[in-house]
Amino acid sequence: MRVDLASLGTFNRIGTAGAKTAADALATLTGAETFVETTKVNFAPIDSIDTLVADFETAVAVEYEGGLEGHALLVFDGESADFVLSELAGAGPDPDPAYLNEVGNILTSSFVDGWAEQLAETIDISTPTTIEDPTQRVPDADLAAFSFVFESQIEVGAGHECRFYLLPDPTSFLEMLQEAGADASDSAVSVQELSTFIRLTAAGAETVAENLEAMTGLATDVAVTHLDFVPIKDVSGAVDESEYVGTVFEFSGVMDGFLAVLFEAEHAKTVTEALVPGDASDEAIQRSAIEEIGNITASGFIDGWANALGTTIDHSVPDFVDDLGQAVLESIAAQLGRNQEFAYVFDVAITAEDPFTCRLFAFPDADGFQSVVSALDEDLDVSTVERV
Repeated sequence: MRVDLASLGTFNRIGTAGAKTAADALATLTGAETFVETTKVNFAPIDSIDTLVADFETAVAVEYEGGLEGHALLVFDGESADFVLSELAGAGPDPDPAYLNEVGNILTSSFVDGWAEQLAETIDISTPTTIEDPTQRVPDADLAAFSFVFESQIEVGAGHECRFYLLPDPTSFLEMLQEAGADASDSAVSVQELSTFIRLTAAGAETVAENLEAMTGLATDVAVTHLDFVPIKDVSGAVDESEYVGTVFEFSGVMDGFLAVLFEAEHAKTVTEALVPGDASDEAIQRSAIEEIGNITASGFIDGWANALGTTIDHSVPDFVDDLGQAVLESIAAQLGRNQEFAYVFDVAITAEDPFTCRLFAFPDADGFQSVVSALDEDLDVSTVERV
């Protein structure tokens, strides 16, 4: 099945409009100021989607069917759930947690009404239920190896948030996506080609983790690898407001773009101490170590793409950064935004127990990415690709 990736923009706009309507409804229910921080589309392996919702304590699930089928999830951390309950009009001093089901009902209606209007079909939603394990609502792996997930982050009052996930049935949504881009064959790619490229990227992330482990002696793990389709203006929302230390590269060839390798600033010393024991407090040595790690990471990541395509993708010397993570990504987004409205973002998190977290963000330019994916052998065995 071939789909037009550009048509994801239409569905992202529908999701954004639905998120804003939902935020307005939540503001009416609670009296708290609300706004939508990000709305994005994830394309991820089925077996990794549960990582998107695994860290939340309270969740409301709603099934929907008709013009679109699947599940919706409204998830909160414990403090945010308590805040929303305490602010609900008429809930009283000791509100029943079941009131969150009604919140889920109203927010889901807000989201799917936009989809129903776009499809000119009816979408019915079920009675919301509170669930203990949101990952149980992830699509069955037997349906497809990969799936699209729509994610909106809504801030409710100061310091509180909820996230809304729309998990459409993979088969029905792909058919919808194909129909939406039926007249755009030049920019269409096969789902298998896209899936193969993401597996290739995930394998590159594993290589990066292995390289980090070999350099530092710290046991590492790739927590998540997925592709986000996100408006340029929302790119910075991929990271929190913490300070990060790392490197940014520009790559060029059959596909141009940017790669950011970022470590949480408070953990940077952990990495450099492992790499150069006894000298981690020296800022110049720390910077040199981070740049070297960035170089090796960029080579392992980007060369895997180039080798699979039988071509060369060059990358620049590392540009050292020590700044708020959102500021770093905003600077990249500003350059991408000169030529495109949406960004394709490969988001990788590598963790170690010592602890540290390494975030990799790859931003290929839209036209080059679509061309490269179309040229990829969809049956490629990614384990055979040579890596640095």
